[in-house]
Amino acid sequence: MYDIKDERGVPVSAGIPPIVVIAVLIGICAIFTILGLVIFGSPYHHIWPANDTTHIRLG
Repeated sequence: MYDIKDERGVPVSAGIPPIVVIAVLIGICAIFTILGLVIFGSPYHHIWPANDTTHIRLG
């Protein structure tokens, strides 16, 4: 399919392929999912503030 207004016969863009749109949406969802897991999982197994870490019993 060519652009009717252009005498040179320039092809008309078909737009972004649906697979690219789907891949981008899945990627964005994966980024926010990992971000949420990191944010909600960060308080566990950590001792704050750092000066309390010297009082951990190791044995």
